[in-house]
This record gives sequence, C-alpha cells and structure tokens, in this order.
Amino acid sequence: MKRLLLLTLLLASAAGLRAAASKVSDFSDIPVIDTHIHLYDTTRPGGVPWPPKSDKILYRPILPPQFNAVAKRNGIAATVIVEASDLVEDNQWVLDLVREDPKRYLGVVGNLQLGTPEFAGQLARFAGDPRYVGIRLRQRPGGDAFFTDAVWRDLRLMAKSGKTLDILLANFSLDDADLIARRVPKLKILINHVTGLKIKGGEADPGWAAAVRRAARHPNVHCKVSGLFERTGQSPAPKDPAFYRSTLEVVWDAFGEDRLIYGSNWPVSVRGGAYAEYKAIVWDFFAPKGRGVMEKLLHRNAERFYGVRIR
Repeated sequence: MKRLLLLTLLLASAAGLRAAASKVSDFSDIPVIDTHIHLYDTTRPGGVPWPPKSDKILYRPILPPQFNAVAKRNGIAATVIVEASDLVEDNQWVLDLVREDPKRYLGVVGNLQLGTPEFAGQLARFAGDPRYVGIRLRQRPGGDAFFTDAVWRDLRLMAKSGKTLDILLANFSLDDADLIARRVPKLKILINHVTGLKIKGGEADPGWAAAVRRAARHPNVHCKVSGLFERTGQSPAPKDPAFYRSTLEVVWDAFGEDRLIYGSNWPVSVRGGAYAEYKAIVWDFFAPKGRGVMEKLLHRNAERFYGVRIR
C-alpha cells in the first residue's frame, strides 16, 4: 500500500511538472533575467548569518553550480543576486563568487546599513564594481525612528550615484515606500515580493490595494513579481494560477507593463514548489497580455532599472 501511494505521488508530481512546462513553453525565445536569487555557503568558517541551521530546507550550500543547473532546466539566461547577509564583507564575497561568469550573473543587490558614518565609503568601495547595482532595505534599526537625517542623506547619495533601492516589506511598509519616493524622487525603488502581503487566494484586500496604488503613483517606484509561493505561507504552495490572480491583477493595474520585474526568490521558493511550477504561475497571468509585455517583464524592465544587459 505504501509503495502504491508513493508511486501515485511521484506520478502526480511528474504530471504537474509536465503541465507546468507546457504552460511556460510560449515565448521561450525571450531571454529571462531572474532578478531575485540568493547565494551562500553554509560550509564557510563561522557559518552564515542566514539561513539558520534549523532550516532543514535552506541550510545547505547554495552556490553557482546549483543555480546554473536550475537556470539550464528552466530557460533562465541571467540573474541578479540579492545579498541576504548583513556582514559588510559578504558584499565582496558574493561579487568574487560570480566574477568568472558575468554573462549569467549580471548584478548584485548588496546589503549595507543606511544612516551610518561608514555608509558613503562602503557604497563607493563596492560600487567601484559596475555589477554592484544597489542595496536592499531589509533591517530597521531604531524602529519608528529609522528615518533619521543620516538615512535621508544616504538615500539621496544613492540617487545621485545612480544606485537602486530594493525594499523588503518585512520591517517596512508600502507607506514607507511612498514616503521615500516622495522625498527622493530620483531614487529608483523596487518593492520586493509583490509587496510582501499574505496571499490568501480570495479577493484582494481593498486597503492593501489602495496602498499599492499610492506607492505606484510615483514613477520611480517599481514592483518585483517574486516570492509568490512564500507569500502564501503554505508548503507546498497552491499551484492553481487562480489562487494568485487577484494579487497579480492589483499590481498589474497599479504598475503596468513598464514597472513590473520578474524574480523568483530561489532557493526560498523551493519551499513552495519546483521552479517550473513557479514559472507557470507567472506565465499563466502575463503571457496572454502578449509578447511586448512578456519582453518587458522578463528582461527589458530589469535591464532599464538595474542598468544591466543580457550579453
């Protein structure tokens, strides 16, 4: 009985992957930039700040060979790495890690703390490498008092330097994104993971939708179509595209075809399902909108935002 059940599960999984692959076959000639992956090595001396050892899925070496295999199977031409470590020298570590493969690893979104005396020097140091495209706003020291004069100084410096700001809406909110966009209108801002809401599968929350529209009214604010599986809070995540449709409709209506950018959040996405299954969800919603939309979503908007180029 156990063998029969296992065989049934394996066959169902294989069928699901075949169905996912068939859904993403259209526009397979369009090059794809995955703008949100993480790389790290849990075997390094001293370990890594993230993920924790208790994470049985993610706590393992996640390095270029692992992503290269995923990229080859799923037709991903290139990627932008998002640094998850809060150790300053790990910005250099990840730049060095992918130095020999500039065609696949186009850029690095770093992790530096805004509002510190060291920020300007650190940004200048890492930005000496053109692959260092910007930083991600992730931690919020000071809580409600985070937005000090020093933080605004550094955000203006980033805008002046042409660097980008990814925002992880864990410790931050759409109202924070709106505030930054208003005060630093020349700073390119990219909200991660379809704004970080909890995707429940029903109608979109009107309050959330209104907050999305407020942030999107600023032309310097963009949204990353990433992290869909994780935002469900389910493992495995639902595979029915309809479960995600109301969320995607809100960000589509708010940001339009010119300010949405594709990303996966691999390997965190593995908690929800296979890469091909994640791709199928995104393609199901956007492919019917036509080739022009798909080209923008999959690489043109990312190239324009981050200042990278598929080679």
